[in-house]
Formats: sequence, structure tokens, C-alpha cells
Amino acid sequence: MKKIILSLLLVNCSFFAFAQDFPKPEFKNQPMLLSDGELSKLEVQTAEIKVKVKGLGYGGSQQEISVPGGKSPVVTPQEPSFVIWVDEGVDPESLIVLTKTEFSSKKRNIPMLKISALAGFGARGKSMSDKYHVNFDIEKVEAGVYKITPSGPLETNMEYAFYAPTETNAQQIKIYLFGVRQ
Repeated sequence: MKKIILSLLLVNCSFFAFAQDFPKPEFKNQPMLLSDGELSKLEVQTAEIKVKVKGLGYGGSQQEISVPGGKSPVVTPQEPSFVIWVDEGVDPESLIVLTKTEFSSKKRNIPMLKISALAGFGARGKSMSDKYHVNFDIEKVEAGVYKITPSGPLETNMEYAFYAPTETNAQQIKIYLFGVRQ
């Protein structure tokens, strides 16, 4: 009988020890990089929502999120994991999007919507999410804390960002950036 109780106690202690080892972010709704059991911050920027007009409007326009700076100082492996803490009962997929960015030496852009020059005549805009958004899996690790893992390896020499899609109607938006490099 003592062996059974001791075994159950040992299993129970190891279960709780494992559950307590998972780090919890300091702030809600802010994705953080998980590496070797430790959390680290992503690059945080306040980005602007811009509309880029082509050919005086005859070439259409494009709505995008724009951030200064060409490359993020935060570098991750091709198969990173992230952690986010949200209010209990809130679906984290409704709060956050993972996307690739277009980048140069001076800025990073996240194209969101292309609008035809004929939009005034009933033509519709085309979402850019199929081209730039990255699918990810979410695993609940404890109440309100979720582990986010991209569905496949991320491209090397590419810059990525998390942002809240519900905030894209504002002039500015907080985004969380990182890069994958060799």
C-alpha cells in the first residue's frame, strides 16, 4: 500500500512540476519567443497603416502596414515557438495574425489589400492574406496561456510579424517583429 501511495505521490509531483515549468508571459496579448524554456520579447514597433497609390490612382492602390527599419534584431530558428497570454475564454486566433513582410534596407511592409482603379465603378479590393499570412497551430498549455507554432518551417532570410487584425482600422498599430536568418 505504501508503494502505491508513494508512486501516486511521485507521479502527481512530477505532473505539477512539469506544469509549473512552462513560462507565462508578463503581459497579455503580447506574443513572446519561447526558446529553451525561456521567454524573450520580440521587436515591438508602432506601425502606420498606409495607402500607396499607383499611377495617380489609375494603377489602383494598396493598403499596407509600414514599419521603419529593414531587419529585426530578434532572430529565430526556422521552426520557432511562441507563447501568448490572453483572457480566459478568448480565442487567440481571433487576436493575432502571423505574416511575412516585404522588406528593404529602410522599411518593412505588410501588404493587406489591393484595390483596383475601377473601385469607384463597383470593382472590389483583393485581400493579400493568402500570399503573406502564415498558418500556425495553437496549443493550450494552461488557463489563458497558449503555445503558437507555425504549421511548417519558416523561410530563411525573411522577416515576419504578429499583429492584431482587429486594429487595422486605426492609423497606427502595434506589431511584433522577428526575422529568420541562416
